[in-house]
Amino acid sequence: MVPEQTAYKRKWLGTLMMFTAIIFYSNINAQTTALRLYNSWDVNKLYKNTGAAHTAWKPVMYEDTLTPPSDQSWLHRKFFEEHLLNVQQPGFTIYGDIVVDEYIGYDKRAIRARNGSGDNYHLPMMNTRGYEVSGSIGKNFYFETNFYENQGRFGAYVDSFIRRYKIIPRQARFKNIGDGLGFDFNYSNARLIYTPNNHLLFDLGYNRNFVGDGYRSMLLSDYSTDHPYFRAALTFGNFQYTAMWSQYVTEATQDRSLYAYGYPHKWGQTYLLDWKATRRLTAGLFESVMWAGADAQHHNDLSITYASPIMFLHAGQSKSGLENNELVGLNLKYEVLPNIYVYGQAAANTKKLVKDIDNRYAAQLGVRAADFLKVPNWNILVEYNTARPYTYGSDTNQTTYTQAYLPLAHPLGANFKELLGVTDYTYKNWWFRLEGVVAKYGNDTLGINYGHNILNTGTNYPTADVTTGQGAATKLYYGDLRVAYIINKKSNLRIEGNLTYRRETGLGKKYEDLIATIGVRMSFRNLYYDF
Repeated sequence: MVPEQTAYKRKWLGTLMMFTAIIFYSNINAQTTALRLYNSWDVNKLYKNTGAAHTAWKPVMYEDTLTPPSDQSWLHRKFFEEHLLNVQQPGFTIYGDIVVDEYIGYDKRAIRARNGSGDNYHLPMMNTRGYEVSGSIGKNFYFETNFYENQGRFGAYVDSFIRRYKIIPRQARFKNIGDGLGFDFNYSNARLIYTPNNHLLFDLGYNRNFVGDGYRSMLLSDYSTDHPYFRAALTFGNFQYTAMWSQYVTEATQDRSLYAYGYPHKWGQTYLLDWKATRRLTAGLFESVMWAGADAQHHNDLSITYASPIMFLHAGQSKSGLENNELVGLNLKYEVLPNIYVYGQAAANTKKLVKDIDNRYAAQLGVRAADFLKVPNWNILVEYNTARPYTYGSDTNQTTYTQAYLPLAHPLGANFKELLGVTDYTYKNWWFRLEGVVAKYGNDTLGINYGHNILNTGTNYPTADVTTGQGAATKLYYGDLRVAYIINKKSNLRIEGNLTYRRETGLGKKYEDLIATIGVRMSFRNLYYDF
């Protein structure tokens, strides 16, 4: 359950964005387009344009043609063709939907009830209600605000993860449903974007961002939960420079009463200088810095250089002397053939831990194709990711590269190797998606920090012969098939069936899940649990 104060702040932010947009709309001239954001369902459209420019920082905004009037009945239009709230007036647009997202299923592996009854359950399910509202004011303002109320159960491996880390990936903290088998949680997010001209962009929100051209990101991903941020971007010539300031949650237990001063926070600076070097090649220089939010006396611990809009031009430690955690990296994209891109990332952690633990880096190499083999709407991606032990970690949770116990980069943390593939295909109203993941990682063992869990700040390191995969050797196999019939392409209302297989072996144990679900789904949220 979201604390009352936090929920109030989120609702206030969403309301502020709505009213700000309304204030400005009266001065806007008539238009035939509306501002939109690419989502996880249509992001492949970014890679259908030859010489696609600055695609690394997501979400990417674009101008969309307004939906032409329809002569169908109101009921037919709302159910099959358009948003429930569909306002397209000269100068502004507003789109809104009541979200109803429901599914039920079966998991081969049972979960034992936590109320002492000894009961087991095999039935994952979710009951989500909420709303999604977005719109634009002329060609300068875009806004969105969303809210989701959820009660449900997850498959066994997701349930175990949530119980351990006290957080639901990409969503929120929770409270237990009476029998201890399910979760009750809600969350909201909002975003306001202002583009005064073709060169500047300002983005204020309570949401997430992503840096990269692949499925995963070794720099900044959307795997964590929503958080406050402010982003400014400047595009000039073949360059795009972005600076973002964020507030993250250091710890997020269910019992908020443990924190007399509220949940402890930390602060992040994130920069990306993206250069379109040639028609085919784009290269980006990345930096992210994690600052402790407060000292031992709960006083603000930020240096004035936290406000610096220039990458690398900031202090290396907070006012109390606590060293920042700095991540530097590269993001590359090259168009091999029309609609086919090779991409990659490299990241290095510059913070020193102890002697002999160096070379803390991560890397990514992948290829993606849109309209593969000239088949419309068939997209394919193959990607390899790896991270050395202790990458993204720190000697204090005040500066680990995390948000509310979740990694800000790859969901596997560090000390792993991963190969994955994703393909999706759309034919008329049918949508198919297949994903496969094979990963190996070295798990931490009792009392020894082998560098897999980046939340582990223990100092009992094996400092000699540090190698990727050290620790308890663990193998992960994951497969996911989704088939959907899309009823309404605007709201993404659909009937969807899903089959997930996951097997994890290590420490002499094997955990195997086979999960099947079917339901009436809605919205464009990215809620995959592929870890």
